[in-house]
Amino acid sequence: MKPRRREPIQRRYTVVDTPVGPVRVTWTPRGICGLVLMNPGPDRGGMAAPAPAPGEPAPGACRDDGRRAELQALLRAWFAGDDVDVPLDLDAAGLSPFVRAVLEEVRRIPRGRVRTYGEIARALGRPGAARAVGNAVAANPVALLIPCHRVVPAGGGLGQYSGGGPQVKERLLRLEGGWPPAPSPDEPGRAKG
Repeated sequence: MKPRRREPIQRRYTVVDTPVGPVRVTWTPRGICGLVLMNPGPDRGGMAAPAPAPGEPAPGACRDDGRRAELQALLRAWFAGDDVDVPLDLDAAGLSPFVRAVLEEVRRIPRGRVRTYGEIARALGRPGAARAVGNAVAANPVALLIPCHRVVPAGGGLGQYSGGGPQVKERLLRLEGGWPPAPSPDEPGRAKG
């Protein structure tokens, strides 16, 4: 008897507008599995993400605008500062347990605050794993909803941002009131986080 072939999970996507440009949201029946800032063009303050143009499909997904209004409302709420509980509608298939743990810790960073890669590593009981945390943060498939832009290097500065580069990261942090970081009362000269 031949083993049964697994049917691939159907991925769908739509494009919604946000204050930082169009965002392509991809999902499966299990939940949201991708969120990509599209190339916003020159009318968005010169920010340009290394991403496909808005009309270009998500690889392996078919366009479906049936959830567009729902997803637009989700992102509108996120940008308005409302709490958005992403894990209830997130397809994290394919992410390792470590990446999932990092992303769960990142999800807890409050709006308007930043934390360092090292702080995330220590919170997970892995104090020497700042670089591994950085790699896990870079693997975040739903930038914005799991706010990896709130994670910065210990030495100061913005660092990189897989959701569209440092300019987008800075703009998001400024929208949230988290950039530049305020000094912590506990450690003069140290950014809060």
